[in-house]
Amino acid sequence: MLRKAIKKLRKFVKNWPQKLEKRLIDYLCKLGFLNIRRCVIHGPADRLHLGKNVGCNNNVFFNTRSGHIYIGDDTVLSFYCMFLTGRHEFENGELKQPRSRQVPSSGYDIRVGKGCWIASGAIVLGGVTIGDHCLVAAGAVVTRDVPDYAIVAGVPAQIIGDVRNLGRDQTAPTSAVPPISVSSPQE
Repeated sequence: MLRKAIKKLRKFVKNWPQKLEKRLIDYLCKLGFLNIRRCVIHGPADRLHLGKNVGCNNNVFFNTRSGHIYIGDDTVLSFYCMFLTGRHEFENGELKQPRSRQVPSSGYDIRVGKGCWIASGAIVLGGVTIGDHCLVAAGAVVTRDVPDYAIVAGVPAQIIGDVRNLGRDQTAPTSAVPPISVSSPQE
């Protein structure tokens, strides 16, 4: 029943002007509906700078409260990525007061180079630069700069390889993943 209603609504909305369609989608999202083709910008929208051919339509979240976000040409942003410039500042172990001073308005820019792939669920924190042709693994949290051609993974993200080596008939280096030792319980 719901599928039929959605199909009917899509046909009805299809001929609407784009601004009206966006307002309807925004309204439905505020009510709790999910739109998987929606990017969210929290903060000034003019601080988001997307290059040419950036694949960004899968619930990507951009927080521009504390800086600009620059995404290079031909970069792919997968589902549920987050780019967070926003920070809370602490003073003597406590949040700064008043609340308006807690979040700095600049100084935490994010730069992503050209030809990168930021995989699903990755988080890039403010003040980070990711070089050209990098691969950020799914679920990684990037807290430091990443050089060109690097593959990073983990929390916090660490370099685990080089994209120039992908596709070659080489086995992955065993030093990238530490061995797991299992001991039997002693009686």
